[in-house]
Amino acid sequence: LTPSDIAPARLTQQQIDELQRQFEIADILPLTPLQRGLLFHASTAQSDDDVYAVQLDIALSGRLDTHQLRDAVDTVVRRHPNLVARFCAQFDEPVQIIPADPEVPWRYVELDGDDPDEMQRLCAAERAAVCDLTDESAFRAALIRVAPDRHRLVLTNHHIVLDGWSLPILLRDIFAGYSGQRLPAASSYRRFVSWLADRDLDAA
Repeated sequence: LTPSDIAPARLTQQQIDELQRQFEIADILPLTPLQRGLLFHASTAQSDDDVYAVQLDIALSGRLDTHQLRDAVDTVVRRHPNLVARFCAQFDEPVQIIPADPEVPWRYVELDGDDPDEMQRLCAAERAAVCDLTDESAFRAALIRVAPDRHRLVLTNHHIVLDGWSLPILLRDIFAGYSGQRLPAASSYRRFVSWLADRDLDAA
């Protein structure tokens, strides 16, 4: 990658090379104004359980193909790799790093019954993980089997990669993929971020 490849992000070739030694990178993008604020908040948070860690716990009853569900989640992440971006604030301008091989951290856990204490521990660990925006994915999934025909799908994200408006779209795509439906082409996140960066420059 070169500086012209990653515009409107503004990094030198030396900085790009440094990041490429740390990560397998598909793209480097600037942060939106909201993301810059959230990254600053995350860097000054006093605990691992950030108030911007969002968790959705979905009860699933009946026969479930766990491999097919994981494939559906992976497909959505490949469509929207910014969900698993890493955030870097080590240079003058913070950037988000889009991984070359986007993969959602996935946990499968079998519980002996619906143990509320163990569920709480598992969910707390997932929330803490998404608050490490540099080294961990800001989006995670856990499938917890609580009985032969009952599961809990726990989706956890930091608000920096997914807002409330986008969450229903994410769920729609996951369950559409699980049921074998073809999904339309995804919109370009790079195009959106570039458009927003141009608007910021015009306003300035």
